[in-house]
Amino acid sequence: MSITTLFRTTPPARLRAAVRTGAVVATAAVPLLAASTAFADYHHYDGEDSGSGLTVLQTLGLYVGIPLALFLFISFLVVLPGWIRGDRNRREVGWIGQNGAGAPAGTGPATGSASSSSAQQSVSAGKPGTGGASGSW
Repeated sequence: MSITTLFRTTPPARLRAAVRTGAVVATAAVPLLAASTAFADYHHYDGEDSGSGLTVLQTLGLYVGIPLALFLFISFLVVLPGWIRGDRNRREVGWIGQNGAGAPAGTGPATGSASSSSAQQSVSAGKPGTGGASGSW
């Protein structure tokens, strides 16, 4: 897609909004870019002792290692309750239907259109225990 096609197919209101956004960003960026050269000139002040710089390993540890460790620790805290509680899907029991009876063989959603249509009707009717977003399995 060429840039001319993009301009011709984009609604005018969206183009005006894009131009307005670009103007705001440019207005904010120009003073920052102009001031960056002034801030780049390092001035030593009386009584200032900057000390030695960080090594590469210290820098990597500070800016990569600590955030990564925090991410892993928080992820561990999120996963830990599931590990303690165990697997909630009890595979040895199998599927339990609406009435507490096991689903007969061959009545999955792919094979029986009558069973899937009745399930759709019960879901749309709002019957409890039928699944869906607010269902109970």
